[in-house]
Amino acid sequence: MNTKTSLLVLALFSCLSAPIALVAASREEKYFETRDNFIRQFSTASSIDDKSDQKALSKLEKQLQLIIGPVDVAHFPKRGKINLETLQQDAGFGQVDGLQFDSKHGLLFVTTTGLLNSYLQQHKELPTELGKLAKAEEFYSLVFYWNEAVTHFAEVPVRATNDKWFAYAFLGLWRQDIGPSPPKNLFVFFANGDRVFVMSTEVQSNIDQIAECKDVWDKFKKKSDAAFAAYRELELKGQKPIDDSVRYEDEGFSAYCRCFEQRVKMEPFFKQLTKQAQTVVDSLQKQLPR
Repeated sequence: MNTKTSLLVLALFSCLSAPIALVAASREEKYFETRDNFIRQFSTASSIDDKSDQKALSKLEKQLQLIIGPVDVAHFPKRGKINLETLQQDAGFGQVDGLQFDSKHGLLFVTTTGLLNSYLQQHKELPTELGKLAKAEEFYSLVFYWNEAVTHFAEVPVRATNDKWFAYAFLGLWRQDIGPSPPKNLFVFFANGDRVFVMSTEVQSNIDQIAECKDVWDKFKKKSDAAFAAYRELELKGQKPIDDSVRYEDEGFSAYCRCFEQRVKMEPFFKQLTKQAQTVVDSLQKQLPR
């Protein structure tokens, strides 16, 4: 192919790809316009029934399916549901815009970089850099379960085949309280420059309690129990003992997680866990940009 032909092909490709990008951007703008109109409408209404909320979500879901495009990840359905739980400013309001795919293998969330960047601009508490966002525990609650917290225990090494793509995985735990529970979930964050995929799935390996880490927790729990006993002796009137009890539990759980992170790579299950994480990343890398 001579230079003139190469330039012609490049120019033709540019002409074809530019409209595609513009169409995607305009669809995203239309989605946000429609979503925000519903939110304003519901916020000023005297009462909104669930039927109206679900009808609005259904309309937005159809727009998201066009924006995000086809998704075909092994073990997950091909058609996703809107990730937003409600457009009323109530419990569950404000989840990340995108589609969620549920199966017995876990949860898969898919969005576009445009949708995600817009969301992050409105939520300043979250980092905008992918490397930091992938490690942000609060992000995963906004993606999946608004009423449960995610604890990051340890990074699991994964690699992307394309230098322009980003992949990150970690061993974690869904929880509503704290305690010495070994992590049972694998979280994977993958971005190919056009779309972002987030998965939560159960670990296939048998993860046992690490005795040394349990001992760390037990020492803090003993202090917490003693502080709570002092609180009861004061007939539930002293504030400091109950504050100390909560603080010792928080510090104990943080120390337990740090211990797990330091020792997990030496555990027999870590090799199998790494293999599982890379398998997930490989399946996500098959998803072509829109």
